[in-house]
Amino acid sequence: MMKLSLMRDVFKTVNSDWDCELAAKLVENWKHDENWVKMWRASANFICYFRNNGCNYVTRFNCDLERSLENVESEIDLLLYLKSKNIQIAKPIPSNNSRFVEKTQTQLGTFYSSVFERIFGDQHDIDDLKSENFIIWGKSLGQLHKVFKEIPNEIEINRISHEVLFEEKVKENPPIDSIELKEIETIRKWFKTLKKNKNNYGLIHYDFELDNVIWNDGGLYTIDFDDSIYSWYVADIAYALRDLFNDGKELKIDDERFLLFIEGYRKENDISKEELKQMSDFYRLHHFISYKKLQRAIDLCISDSNPGWMNDLIEKLKKIKNSYYKGFTN
Repeated sequence: MMKLSLMRDVFKTVNSDWDCELAAKLVENWKHDENWVKMWRASANFICYFRNNGCNYVTRFNCDLERSLENVESEIDLLLYLKSKNIQIAKPIPSNNSRFVEKTQTQLGTFYSSVFERIFGDQHDIDDLKSENFIIWGKSLGQLHKVFKEIPNEIEINRISHEVLFEEKVKENPPIDSIELKEIETIRKWFKTLKKNKNNYGLIHYDFELDNVIWNDGGLYTIDFDDSIYSWYVADIAYALRDLFNDGKELKIDDERFLLFIEGYRKENDISKEELKQMSDFYRLHHFISYKKLQRAIDLCISDSNPGWMNDLIEKLKKIKNSYYKGFTN
C-alpha cells in the first residue's frame, strides 16, 4: 500500500471522466492515442489504461519513494522469463527508447513507469467460482511454482526474501509497545524452525488472489508480479486463498473449495500435508507485515480538506490495521 498522501496528490490530476494528467505525461515515452489515459485503480501502484491505434495497454507507475528502479526492472526480467516459458501473463511493452522502464521527473517527484498489454476477460469473486474454477486456479499456481523451480542459476531474478521483507518493515516502523515486540520475537523464532530446499522454497507471486488473475477463452492469465519474493511455496497458496478463509482468521483445511484448489495445484507441483499445516503461521506473518505497511501508508488524518473518498479510505484502513494489532495478543 502506498502512502495516502501520494495517492491524494496523484488523484488531484484525475478529472471527473477519470482522465489522468500525470499518467498522460508518463506514457509520452510510448506510442499512444492522444487525450485518452484513464485511471483504473491505485493501491501498491497506480494503474491506468490507454490505447494506440486500436490496441489496448496498461501503464503502471509509482514514485521512486515507493518503488526502486531495481525492483521494477527485476519484475520485468521475471515476466520476460515467464513469457519465454509460455506462462500466460501480460507482456511488457518496450518504450520508444527501447526500455521497459522509464524514469520521468514530474512536479510530484520522480516516477518509474512500465507498460503492458491489456488482458481482457473476467475477474471473479470467491463466491462466484465453480468447482472446476478452483481446480484451474490451483493448477495455474502449481504451474507457476513449477516454472519458478526450473529457473536456471545463470538467470538472476533480484527479489528479496520473506525474512528480509519482515525485518525491513520492523526497521521502517519500530515496535511501539511490548505487544508488538512480543509478536516480532515470536515470528523470528518461528522463522528459525523453517527448512528450505528446492522443493518447498523459491520465488512466489505473493499476491495470487482473484484480483490478479483474469479468466478468458485463452485460459487464466496472471498479472501483477510486483511484490514477488523468495519464500515458501505454501505461503503463496495461503495468500491466494485469503478471501476463502476471511484473511486467514477462519482457516479450514477440510473446506471442499480448498481441497479442489490443492487438487489442481498437485496436477503441476507437489505440496505435502505437513506444509499445508503451516498456512496459519504464514497468515500470522502476513498480518504483521500488512500491519506495518498500513502504519506507513496512513500518513493522513481525516479532515474536511480531504475528498470524501479519502476520509472513507483512512477510516477503513485504520480499522483493518487495528484488527491486525488485536490479533497479536492471540
